[in-house]
Amino acid sequence: MSHETVGSLLAVIANSLNDALRAMMFADKRGWARDEFEQLRLLEDALDLAKKDFQELPALVNGRVYYENDRTGESLEDLRILCTRFELHARTFRDWLRTGGPVNPAWATETIQLKRELHRSQCRALARIHATQQQARGRCLGAQQVYKIQQQKQRSSTDSDHEQRRLEEAAMCNQTGAFERLGESDVAFVCDFCDGYIVWEDLREMPAVQNMDGKLGGGGSSGSGDTAGEELEPMSAIGATLTPAAVWEGETVPLSPGFPPGAATAASSRSRKNSRASPGVKEPSAAGGGGDDSYIAAQRQWQATGFSQTTGAEKPIVFAPLAIANHLPPDGPRDWQAGLLCPFCDDYYYVEQGDPDADQIKYVQNENGFVDLSALKEHLEWYHAPMVSNNPSCSVM
Repeated sequence: MSHETVGSLLAVIANSLNDALRAMMFADKRGWARDEFEQLRLLEDALDLAKKDFQELPALVNGRVYYENDRTGESLEDLRILCTRFELHARTFRDWLRTGGPVNPAWATETIQLKRELHRSQCRALARIHATQQQARGRCLGAQQVYKIQQQKQRSSTDSDHEQRRLEEAAMCNQTGAFERLGESDVAFVCDFCDGYIVWEDLREMPAVQNMDGKLGGGGSSGSGDTAGEELEPMSAIGATLTPAAVWEGETVPLSPGFPPGAATAASSRSRKNSRASPGVKEPSAAGGGGDDSYIAAQRQWQATGFSQTTGAEKPIVFAPLAIANHLPPDGPRDWQAGLLCPFCDDYYYVEQGDPDADQIKYVQNENGFVDLSALKEHLEWYHAPMVSNNPSCSVM
Protein backbone atom coordinates (compact mmCIF):
# COMPACT_ATOMS: atom_id res chain seq x y z
CA MET A 1 0.00 0.00 0.00
CA SER A 2 1.11 3.53 -0.75
CA HIS A 3 1.22 4.66 2.89
CA GLU A 4 3.69 1.95 3.92
CA THR A 5 7.24 2.93 4.80
CA VAL A 6 10.19 1.13 6.33
CA GLY A 7 9.35 2.72 9.67
CA SER A 8 5.69 1.66 9.64
CA LEU A 9 6.50 -1.94 8.75
CA LEU A 10 9.15 -2.14 11.46
CA ALA A 11 6.55 -0.90 13.93
CA VAL A 12 4.26 -3.78 12.93
CA ILE A 13 7.09 -6.25 13.51
CA ALA A 14 7.86 -4.70 16.91
CA ASN A 15 4.19 -5.07 17.90
CA SER A 16 4.25 -8.75 16.95
CA LEU A 17 7.33 -9.31 19.12
CA ASN A 18 5.66 -7.48 22.00
CA ASP A 19 2.57 -9.68 21.60
CA ALA A 20 4.71 -12.81 21.82
CA LEU A 21 6.48 -11.47 24.91
CA ARG A 22 3.18 -10.59 26.61
CA ALA A 23 1.92 -14.12 26.01
CA MET A 24 5.03 -15.50 27.70
CA MET A 25 4.76 -13.03 30.59
CA PHE A 26 1.11 -13.89 31.30
CA ALA A 27 1.77 -17.63 31.33
CA ASP A 28 1.89 -19.61 34.56
CA LYS A 29 5.61 -19.94 35.25
CA ARG A 30 5.32 -22.50 38.04
CA GLY A 31 5.68 -25.38 35.60
CA TRP A 32 8.33 -23.77 33.44
CA ALA A 33 11.52 -25.61 32.56
CA ARG A 34 14.69 -24.54 30.81
CA ASP A 35 13.07 -24.39 27.35
CA GLU A 36 10.46 -21.85 28.44
CA PHE A 37 12.98 -19.49 30.04
CA GLU A 38 15.27 -19.80 27.03
CA GLN A 39 12.39 -18.97 24.68
CA LEU A 40 11.57 -15.87 26.72
CA ARG A 41 15.20 -14.75 26.58
CA LEU A 42 15.36 -15.24 22.81
CA LEU A 43 12.26 -13.12 22.24
CA GLU A 44 13.70 -10.36 24.42
CA ASP A 45 17.01 -10.53 22.52
CA ALA A 46 15.22 -10.30 19.17
CA LEU A 47 13.31 -7.20 20.26
CA ASP A 48 16.42 -5.60 21.76
CA LEU A 49 18.44 -6.13 18.56
CA ALA A 50 15.63 -4.75 16.40
CA LYS A 51 15.46 -1.61 18.57
CA LYS A 52 19.25 -1.25 18.59
CA ASP A 53 19.45 -1.52 14.80
CA PHE A 54 16.63 0.98 14.35
CA GLN A 55 18.28 3.49 16.68
CA GLU A 56 21.93 3.14 15.63
CA LEU A 57 22.14 2.05 11.99
CA PRO A 58 20.33 5.05 10.42
CA ALA A 59 23.28 7.24 11.43
CA LEU A 60 25.14 5.59 8.53
CA VAL A 61 22.78 7.22 6.02
CA ASN A 62 22.46 10.74 7.48
CA GLY A 63 19.81 10.10 10.08
CA ARG A 64 16.63 8.27 10.98
CA VAL A 65 14.33 10.50 8.91
CA TYR A 66 15.68 9.07 5.66
CA TYR A 67 15.36 5.55 7.00
CA GLU A 68 11.88 5.75 8.55
CA ASN A 69 10.33 7.31 5.45
CA ASP A 70 12.11 5.14 2.92
CA ARG A 71 9.77 3.63 0.32
CA THR A 72 12.23 1.60 -1.75
CA GLY A 73 10.25 -1.26 -3.26
CA GLU A 74 12.71 -4.04 -2.45
CA SER A 75 13.01 -2.94 1.17
CA LEU A 76 9.25 -2.78 1.62
CA GLU A 77 8.79 -6.21 0.05
CA ASP A 78 11.39 -7.76 2.38
CA LEU A 79 9.72 -6.25 5.44
CA ARG A 80 6.20 -7.22 4.34
CA ILE A 81 7.26 -10.85 4.22
CA LEU A 82 8.82 -10.53 7.67
CA CYS A 83 5.67 -8.86 9.01
CA THR A 84 3.67 -11.93 8.04
CA ARG A 85 6.21 -14.33 9.52
CA PHE A 86 6.47 -12.42 12.81
CA GLU A 87 2.68 -12.26 13.08
CA LEU A 88 2.43 -16.04 12.63
CA HIS A 89 5.22 -16.48 15.19
CA ALA A 90 3.36 -14.32 17.72
CA ARG A 91 0.12 -16.22 17.08
CA THR A 92 1.95 -19.42 17.99
CA PHE A 93 2.55 -18.10 21.52
CA ARG A 94 -0.98 -16.76 21.90
CA ASP A 95 -2.33 -20.20 21.01
CA TRP A 96 0.15 -21.81 23.39
CA LEU A 97 -1.04 -19.51 26.20
CA ARG A 98 -4.59 -20.82 25.78
CA THR A 99 -3.70 -24.50 25.50
CA GLY A 100 -0.80 -24.66 27.97
CA GLY A 101 1.88 -27.33 28.08
CA PRO A 102 5.61 -27.11 27.33
CA VAL A 103 6.91 -24.95 24.51
CA ASN A 104 8.11 -26.55 21.31
CA PRO A 105 11.95 -26.34 21.09
CA ALA A 106 11.58 -25.64 17.36
CA TRP A 107 10.08 -22.25 18.23
CA ALA A 108 13.44 -21.13 19.62
CA THR A 109 15.14 -21.96 16.32
CA GLU A 110 12.50 -19.98 14.45
CA THR A 111 12.98 -17.00 16.77
CA ILE A 112 16.73 -17.03 16.10
CA GLN A 113 16.18 -17.21 12.35
CA LEU A 114 13.66 -14.36 12.37
CA LYS A 115 15.97 -12.24 14.51
CA ARG A 116 18.83 -12.64 12.03
CA GLU A 117 16.64 -12.08 8.97
CA LEU A 118 15.23 -8.89 10.47
CA HIS A 119 18.76 -7.62 11.13
CA ARG A 120 19.77 -8.44 7.56
CA SER A 121 16.66 -6.76 6.16
CA GLN A 122 17.43 -3.56 8.05
CA CYS A 123 21.04 -3.65 6.83
CA ARG A 124 19.96 -4.16 3.22
CA ALA A 125 17.45 -1.32 3.45
CA LEU A 126 20.21 1.00 4.65
CA ALA A 127 22.54 -0.20 1.89
CA ARG A 128 19.93 0.68 -0.74
CA ILE A 129 19.58 4.19 0.67
CA HIS A 130 23.37 4.51 0.71
CA ALA A 131 23.61 3.37 -2.93
CA THR A 132 21.24 6.13 -4.07
CA GLN A 133 23.45 8.71 -2.34
CA GLN A 134 26.63 7.60 -4.14
CA GLN A 135 27.67 8.95 -7.52
CA ALA A 136 29.96 6.02 -8.29
CA ARG A 137 30.26 2.43 -7.18
CA GLY A 138 32.36 2.08 -4.05
CA ARG A 139 32.82 0.00 -0.93
CA CYS A 140 29.78 -1.65 0.58
CA LEU A 141 28.25 0.31 3.46
CA GLY A 142 29.29 -2.40 5.90
CA ALA A 143 32.80 -2.53 4.46
CA GLN A 144 33.18 1.21 5.00
CA GLN A 145 32.65 0.83 8.74
CA VAL A 146 35.37 -1.83 9.04
CA TYR A 147 37.68 0.20 6.78
CA LYS A 148 37.39 3.26 9.03
CA ILE A 149 38.44 1.25 12.07
CA GLN A 150 41.40 -0.20 10.18
CA GLN A 151 42.56 3.28 9.23
CA GLN A 152 42.40 4.27 12.90
CA LYS A 153 44.31 1.10 13.85
CA GLN A 154 47.15 2.02 11.50
CA ARG A 155 47.46 5.37 13.26
CA SER A 156 47.52 3.78 16.74
CA SER A 157 50.64 4.84 18.61
CA THR A 158 50.64 2.33 21.50
CA ASP A 159 50.12 -1.39 21.87
CA SER A 160 47.02 -0.85 24.01
CA ASP A 161 45.48 1.40 21.37
CA HIS A 162 46.27 -1.15 18.68
CA GLU A 163 44.68 -3.96 20.69
CA GLN A 164 41.59 -1.84 21.34
CA ARG A 165 41.25 -1.16 17.61
CA ARG A 166 41.63 -4.87 16.89
CA LEU A 167 38.73 -5.66 19.21
CA GLU A 168 36.66 -2.91 17.61
CA GLU A 169 37.54 -4.33 14.21
CA ALA A 170 36.30 -7.77 15.28
CA ALA A 171 33.06 -6.33 16.65
CA MET A 172 32.40 -4.36 13.47
CA CYS A 173 33.07 -7.42 11.30
CA ASN A 174 30.54 -9.26 13.44
CA GLN A 175 27.97 -6.55 12.78
CA THR A 176 28.69 -6.61 9.05
CA GLY A 177 28.08 -10.30 8.36
CA ALA A 178 28.98 -13.88 9.26
CA PHE A 179 31.10 -16.78 8.06
CA GLU A 180 29.51 -19.89 6.58
CA ARG A 181 30.81 -23.18 5.26
CA LEU A 182 30.42 -23.17 1.47
CA GLY A 183 30.40 -26.64 -0.01
CA GLU A 184 32.75 -29.20 1.53
CA SER A 185 36.02 -27.29 1.75
CA ASP A 186 35.46 -23.55 1.24
CA VAL A 187 34.63 -20.80 3.73
CA ALA A 188 32.57 -17.76 2.78
CA PHE A 189 31.84 -14.47 4.49
CA VAL A 190 28.30 -13.29 3.72
CA CYS A 191 27.72 -9.55 4.10
CA ASP A 192 24.45 -8.52 5.72
CA PHE A 193 24.40 -5.21 3.86
CA CYS A 194 24.93 -6.31 0.25
CA ASP A 195 24.46 -10.12 0.32
CA GLY A 196 27.87 -10.45 -1.31
CA TYR A 197 30.01 -13.55 -0.75
CA ILE A 198 33.78 -13.44 -0.13
CA VAL A 199 35.10 -16.98 -0.64
CA TRP A 200 38.28 -18.54 0.77
CA GLU A 201 38.86 -21.76 -1.15
CA ASP A 202 40.02 -24.97 0.52
CA LEU A 203 40.29 -23.59 4.06
CA ARG A 204 39.87 -25.62 7.26
CA GLU A 205 39.50 -22.74 9.72
CA MET A 206 39.90 -18.99 9.73
CA PRO A 207 43.19 -17.68 11.22
CA ALA A 208 42.93 -15.44 14.26
CA VAL A 209 45.60 -12.86 13.38
CA GLN A 210 47.54 -11.71 10.36
CA ASN A 211 51.23 -12.30 9.76
CA MET A 212 52.83 -9.15 11.13
CA ASP A 213 56.28 -9.95 9.75
CA GLY A 214 55.27 -10.89 6.22
CA LYS A 215 56.25 -14.55 6.68
CA LEU A 216 54.24 -17.71 6.40
CA GLY A 217 54.38 -19.76 9.56
CA GLY A 218 52.22 -21.43 12.08
CA GLY A 219 54.36 -20.98 15.15
CA GLY A 220 55.35 -18.08 17.30
CA SER A 221 57.36 -14.98 16.74
CA SER A 222 60.53 -15.22 14.72
CA GLY A 223 61.77 -11.73 15.31
CA SER A 224 62.37 -9.35 18.13
CA GLY A 225 60.56 -6.26 19.27
CA ASP A 226 56.98 -5.19 18.79
CA THR A 227 57.12 -5.58 15.01
CA ALA A 228 57.87 -9.27 15.14
CA GLY A 229 55.28 -11.83 14.12
CA GLU A 230 52.34 -12.41 16.43
CA GLU A 231 51.77 -15.91 17.65
CA LEU A 232 49.26 -17.69 15.44
CA GLU A 233 46.74 -19.91 17.15
CA PRO A 234 44.31 -22.21 15.38
CA MET A 235 40.69 -21.32 15.88
CA SER A 236 40.19 -24.41 18.02
CA ALA A 237 42.32 -22.69 20.68
CA ILE A 238 40.26 -19.52 20.56
CA GLY A 239 36.69 -20.44 19.82
CA ALA A 240 34.64 -22.70 17.62
CA THR A 241 36.32 -24.62 14.82
CA LEU A 242 34.89 -25.44 11.44
CA THR A 243 33.17 -28.78 11.61
CA PRO A 244 31.56 -30.75 8.77
CA ALA A 245 28.76 -28.84 7.13
CA ALA A 246 26.21 -31.52 7.93
CA VAL A 247 26.65 -30.81 11.64
CA TRP A 248 26.17 -27.06 11.23
CA GLU A 249 23.45 -27.05 8.62
CA GLY A 250 21.47 -23.82 8.60
CA GLU A 251 23.63 -22.07 11.17
CA THR A 252 26.17 -19.28 11.19
CA VAL A 253 28.50 -18.34 14.03
CA PRO A 254 29.23 -14.65 14.66
CA LEU A 255 32.77 -13.37 14.66
CA SER A 256 34.88 -13.06 17.78
CA PRO A 257 38.18 -11.22 18.16
CA GLY A 258 39.70 -14.44 16.87
CA PHE A 259 37.26 -14.61 13.95
CA PRO A 260 36.08 -18.20 14.34
CA PRO A 261 33.66 -18.98 11.55
CA GLY A 262 30.69 -21.20 12.02
CA ALA A 263 29.62 -23.47 9.23
CA ALA A 264 26.49 -23.61 7.18
CA THR A 265 25.72 -25.58 4.06
CA ALA A 266 25.24 -23.65 0.89
CA ALA A 267 25.25 -24.55 -2.75
CA SER A 268 28.52 -23.58 -4.36
CA SER A 269 28.90 -22.67 -7.99
CA ARG A 270 32.13 -21.00 -8.98
CA SER A 271 32.14 -18.34 -11.69
CA ARG A 272 35.54 -17.13 -12.74
CA LYS A 273 36.29 -14.06 -14.79
CA ASN A 274 39.54 -12.56 -15.96
CA SER A 275 40.96 -10.28 -13.32
CA ARG A 276 41.92 -6.79 -14.23
CA ALA A 277 45.59 -6.08 -14.88
CA SER A 278 47.39 -4.71 -11.86
CA PRO A 279 48.65 -1.14 -11.93
CA GLY A 280 52.14 -0.37 -13.02
CA VAL A 281 53.08 2.05 -10.29
CA LYS A 282 56.56 3.38 -9.96
CA GLU A 283 56.87 5.46 -6.81
CA PRO A 284 54.73 4.30 -3.87
CA SER A 285 54.23 6.72 -1.05
CA ALA A 286 52.16 6.39 2.07
CA ALA A 287 49.15 8.63 2.11
CA GLY A 288 49.15 10.49 5.36
CA GLY A 289 52.93 10.97 5.51
CA GLY A 290 53.89 7.75 7.25
CA GLY A 291 56.98 7.29 5.09
CA ASP A 292 58.12 4.34 3.00
CA ASP A 293 59.00 2.21 6.06
CA SER A 294 55.48 2.34 7.49
CA TYR A 295 54.03 1.74 4.05
CA ILE A 296 56.16 -1.37 3.47
CA ALA A 297 55.33 -2.61 6.98
CA ALA A 298 51.63 -2.23 6.24
CA GLN A 299 51.99 -4.27 3.05
CA ARG A 300 53.33 -7.20 5.06
CA GLN A 301 50.12 -7.45 7.04
CA TRP A 302 47.70 -8.64 4.37
CA GLN A 303 48.64 -12.31 4.85
CA ALA A 304 47.43 -14.80 7.42
CA THR A 305 48.35 -18.45 7.80
CA GLY A 306 45.55 -20.90 7.11
CA PHE A 307 45.38 -24.66 6.71
CA SER A 308 44.06 -26.59 3.74
CA GLN A 309 40.85 -28.52 4.38
CA THR A 310 41.90 -31.29 1.98
CA THR A 311 45.60 -31.74 2.79
CA GLY A 312 46.07 -29.98 6.13
CA ALA A 313 49.09 -28.09 4.78
CA GLU A 314 49.81 -24.48 5.69
CA LYS A 315 48.80 -21.91 3.10
CA PRO A 316 48.87 -18.10 2.96
CA ILE A 317 45.48 -16.43 2.67
CA VAL A 318 44.18 -12.88 2.60
CA PHE A 319 43.43 -11.82 6.18
CA ALA A 320 39.65 -11.85 6.65
CA PRO A 321 39.09 -8.32 8.07
CA LEU A 322 41.18 -6.83 5.26
CA ALA A 323 38.99 -8.52 2.65
CA ILE A 324 35.79 -7.57 4.48
CA ALA A 325 36.84 -3.91 4.72
CA ASN A 326 37.51 -3.69 0.98
CA HIS A 327 34.62 -5.52 -0.64
CA LEU A 328 32.15 -4.10 -3.15
CA PRO A 329 28.48 -5.00 -3.54
CA PRO A 330 27.86 -7.70 -6.19
CA ASP A 331 27.57 -6.26 -9.68
CA GLY A 332 23.95 -6.89 -10.56
CA PRO A 333 21.15 -9.01 -9.10
CA ARG A 334 22.42 -12.24 -10.70
CA ASP A 335 25.93 -11.96 -9.29
CA TRP A 336 26.64 -13.37 -5.86
CA GLN A 337 30.34 -12.73 -5.27
CA ALA A 338 31.48 -9.39 -3.92
CA GLY A 339 34.11 -7.48 -5.84
CA LEU A 340 37.27 -6.52 -3.95
CA LEU A 341 39.46 -3.42 -3.93
CA CYS A 342 43.16 -3.39 -3.16
CA PRO A 343 43.68 -1.32 0.02
CA PHE A 344 47.30 -0.55 -0.86
CA CYS A 345 46.56 0.78 -4.34
CA ASP A 346 44.41 3.41 -2.60
CA ASP A 347 47.68 4.73 -1.13
CA TYR A 348 49.61 4.72 -4.40
CA TYR A 349 50.81 7.90 -6.05
CA TYR A 350 52.85 8.05 -9.22
CA VAL A 351 54.75 10.57 -11.34
CA GLU A 352 54.42 10.69 -15.10
CA GLN A 353 57.56 9.41 -16.82
CA GLY A 354 59.81 12.08 -18.28
CA ASP A 355 58.56 14.81 -15.96
CA PRO A 356 60.27 14.41 -12.55
CA ASP A 357 59.08 17.86 -11.44
CA ALA A 358 55.41 17.03 -11.94
CA ASP A 359 53.08 16.62 -8.98
CA GLN A 360 52.25 13.16 -7.75
CA ILE A 361 49.05 11.71 -9.18
CA LYS A 362 46.84 9.46 -7.07
CA TYR A 363 46.20 6.09 -8.65
CA VAL A 364 42.49 5.37 -9.22
CA GLN A 365 41.43 1.74 -9.18
CA ASN A 366 38.88 0.19 -11.48
CA GLU A 367 35.51 0.75 -9.79
CA ASN A 368 34.64 -2.93 -10.35
CA GLY A 369 37.67 -4.08 -8.38
CA PHE A 370 38.88 -7.68 -8.52
CA VAL A 371 36.33 -10.32 -9.37
CA ASP A 372 37.09 -12.60 -6.40
CA LEU A 373 39.52 -13.25 -3.57
CA SER A 374 41.84 -15.36 -5.73
CA ALA A 375 42.36 -12.48 -8.14
CA LEU A 376 43.03 -10.06 -5.27
CA LYS A 377 45.49 -12.49 -3.65
CA GLU A 378 47.39 -12.86 -6.93
CA HIS A 379 47.61 -9.07 -7.22
CA LEU A 380 48.83 -8.72 -3.63
CA GLU A 381 51.47 -11.41 -4.12
CA TRP A 382 52.84 -9.72 -7.23
CA TYR A 383 52.68 -6.09 -6.20
CA HIS A 384 52.41 -5.84 -2.41
CA ALA A 385 54.63 -8.58 -0.97
CA PRO A 386 57.93 -7.73 0.78
CA MET A 387 60.79 -7.76 -1.72
CA VAL A 388 63.37 -8.88 0.85
CA SER A 389 62.78 -11.83 3.16
CA ASN A 390 63.19 -11.30 6.89
CA ASN A 391 64.69 -14.77 7.19
CA PRO A 392 68.48 -14.42 7.75
CA SER A 393 69.19 -17.82 6.17
CA CYS A 394 68.66 -18.31 2.42
CA SER A 395 67.96 -21.76 1.03
CA VAL A 396 69.96 -20.96 -2.13
CA MET A 397 72.90 -18.93 -0.81
